[in-house]
Amino acid sequence: MYRKNAWENLAEDEKEQLSAFAKDYMAFLNNGKTGAVTFIGTVSPAGGNLKEPVTESTKKAARCFYALSQGRADSKRYPAIDPLESYSKYLEYPEIREYLDAHIGKGWVDNVYAGKTLVQRGKEANDQINILGDDGVPVEYHERFWKSELIDFVILQQDAFDEIDANCPIERQKMMYGMVLDICRKNFDFQDFETCSQYFKGLINLFRQMNYSEWKSEKFEDYRRQIEKTVSEKESK
Repeated sequence: MYRKNAWENLAEDEKEQLSAFAKDYMAFLNNGKTGAVTFIGTVSPAGGNLKEPVTESTKKAARCFYALSQGRADSKRYPAIDPLESYSKYLEYPEIREYLDAHIGKGWVDNVYAGKTLVQRGKEANDQINILGDDGVPVEYHERFWKSELIDFVILQQDAFDEIDANCPIERQKMMYGMVLDICRKNFDFQDFETCSQYFKGLINLFRQMNYSEWKSEKFEDYRRQIEKTVSEKESK
């Protein structure tokens, strides 16, 4: 995998730059090209307990962690990756932030963290709803929960059996995530929890149909206009 001649043929400044990636297992291939090797480790804790010692040790060593969730799989929320237990510490690196700012959009990492915070707050609100009942909490708790569901159904879930939804270009992902995040940041005026749930279920349905529509097609743009109209009519002034 490592080709000595390829390294010797590099200029000194190139060697200096590449040496910084030594720990990331940069490889020199026999065809003269370079590549990167990624190591993937798996742990299968008994009962799905992510707090047991082996899993904890793995999480400390890994810079990126995907936590598969039995609960999400049982509820048919695919891919069944827990959005709160999973993480990527690479987002903490300044060079990664700079790259994403330049190639996706300014503040992309902050938006990712903002979405995760909304999902976390939605989970906490749902826990309170389950304990105290629908009528035992303020309507704001239901709104908080349904905003997290909007992120879940529209952004985190994906249909691998649909030709369009199975492959989402970054440009489309950026636009869709921006729309969802913008809605989650708005304030709405709901009279009761039933009105709140029905409203967000309708929004989720429109977004899901949008996910199945070809990028920038007339059908796609039609769903986009419907969503914008639905949001503007309900938004608190």
